[in-house]
Amino acid sequence: MYLESVGVEVIGEATTGAEAVKLVRELHPDVVLMDIHMPELTGIEATRRIRQESDEVRVLVLTAYDDPAYVHALLDAGADGFILKTAEFSELYKALQNVAVGRSAFDAQVMAKAVQHDQNALVLVEGLSDREVEILTYAARGLTNKQIGRDLFISDRTVQGHLQNIFQKLGVATRTEAVTLALSRGMISLSDGGHP
Repeated sequence: MYLESVGVEVIGEATTGAEAVKLVRELHPDVVLMDIHMPELTGIEATRRIRQESDEVRVLVLTAYDDPAYVHALLDAGADGFILKTAEFSELYKALQNVAVGRSAFDAQVMAKAVQHDQNALVLVEGLSDREVEILTYAARGLTNKQIGRDLFISDRTVQGHLQNIFQKLGVATRTEAVTLALSRGMISLSDGGHP
């Protein structure tokens, strides 16, 4: 409602990442306003697919997360900008304007936090096994434990066990955090079957 009130034409709305990718193919928008957490595909993966298919469509991510791992994953996916959901409407509009004309629009405080994190961080990550990389890659593509188990011919309980080991090695608590960190560090890749 706000965007339309300031003259932005909203030509489509998606409730899942997969739907967003499909709508972009059909509607050819100038800018996609993307969330990170969505069903089927994360906003990060949806952004990656959109940018792989079209250099002309710009992607501005609207997010509640300022974690450096998300920043790296969004940059890697090709996002043209991101802005926090706590931003004023005027900031959102300015970011949309910048992205629409080919400029980037990254929240300065979040970028500063990411840079500081990179400068201070010591890599405490143990290497993942080939099987763990494989499972994490499937997880990054949005598959459930049951689907991963079926594809790899192992039980979903075994998949969960591998995921717990992955979480411990990466120092994270959720699948999303593990996937985001692994993508940002180049531990997995969605474009070549899994290995960086």
